[in-house]
Amino acid sequence: MTSLVDAIIEKYGPGEDESFDFIAVPRRRLESTSSENDALILPSVLVLDNSGISCIGDKTKLKEMCHNTTELDLTKNHLTDWGEVLCLINGMPKLQFLNLCTNALENNSWPQAPSVGAFSQLEHLILNNTGVSWDVTHNLLKLCPIVKEIHLSLNDHDDISLPEPFQIYPTVKKIHMSKNKIRNWSELHKVGRLFPNMEHFVNIESDLENLKSNAEEENTIAETFSNMKSLALTQTKVQSWEDLEVLCLCPVLGDLKVLGIPFLEEIEEKSRRQQLISRLPNIQCLNGTPISDCEREDAERAFIRLYMDSEDKPSRYFELEALHGKLDPLATVDMDVCTKLDLEFHIPFQGRKERLEINTLQTVRELMKTISKIVGLPASKLKVYRKVIFEGDLLDTQLMSMYPKKNLWSYNMTHEDVIVCDHKDNQSVVKDVRVKFC
Repeated sequence: MTSLVDAIIEKYGPGEDESFDFIAVPRRRLESTSSENDALILPSVLVLDNSGISCIGDKTKLKEMCHNTTELDLTKNHLTDWGEVLCLINGMPKLQFLNLCTNALENNSWPQAPSVGAFSQLEHLILNNTGVSWDVTHNLLKLCPIVKEIHLSLNDHDDISLPEPFQIYPTVKKIHMSKNKIRNWSELHKVGRLFPNMEHFVNIESDLENLKSNAEEENTIAETFSNMKSLALTQTKVQSWEDLEVLCLCPVLGDLKVLGIPFLEEIEEKSRRQQLISRLPNIQCLNGTPISDCEREDAERAFIRLYMDSEDKPSRYFELEALHGKLDPLATVDMDVCTKLDLEFHIPFQGRKERLEINTLQTVRELMKTISKIVGLPASKLKVYRKVIFEGDLLDTQLMSMYPKKNLWSYNMTHEDVIVCDHKDNQSVVKDVRVKFC
């Protein structure tokens, strides 16, 4: 096992490799000229993940080395004692960011009377997968008066305990509590009470089943979550539209992520997004994509039509109907492509007219091959036109042979159209209308 001090010296201290990222400054002292007293000027950000660290080591030396450290990453080490963690923070007076992710910290190791002052610079605490209890979390937050962000994911929380006496943490803006075992919103309601100025709440891949609270909590949700701007509930187990509609009560909530929720995944993607937009008028960005005014109007109109023939209409239906008025059902349009057409076929340079059956799934080149066999000339010597006829009137003439790779269906031909084939050397082919290259 390794101490933090030893790990810092091993990684950032002088060695045979001259490509180190520190500066060694010899510091002369009257009482000693030992190299042990050389000072290290370290980078302000120390990354010591997976370094086998189990304790702090020489606390005096830690303070000497790390007096300018602002960020420390200790992910995947072997720290178990909260007393050591407090000494660590105390030895880094400028520390703003601390990552203790995946250290098996023992909750009963919290000192009865911590001999440390407030950690007045610490703003970001990463405590994922540490097993930290809520009691220890409260004790730690009391020592960190300006914390803005805290991560508590992967700690197997199935409830949230409140501090006694109750207190709030007004500086916290961001909270991550993903992959927990909390099932009911009533527990998460406590998050809003503890962190009244919380703006961003991430609770993904958790066991959350509902967003409904008791009547008292539901009546206070607007006040409790009055500052929450974004909420991530991706891959939770929320079960109904009624649960999600509770989020309309959050007054400034505008950014919502609800991907991978089972009951929503059963709905076709476009309809799912339209229903979410329609039911949640306060949301401005859904699953990472902003909602434009045009998209919202289209979604709300689609929502009205979705439920207009339903006997059990959601309350939002009547609100949207009052906004947009009564809508007519969309007409049913047959969008099937006609793949076979029997068209009039003119061959003016041979003085012939006949019928030609074409397959609209083919390309112009394939049509040219068929025509080549009919007229007895190679396709390279032919020009093929389409006369666009509507109710007996000639509207346009298009030179099709210019675009051999074009699909015939893209011309949207009808049974009135006429196909004309002429020899390339013939300059007097189509005189009844100006030729359009298409």
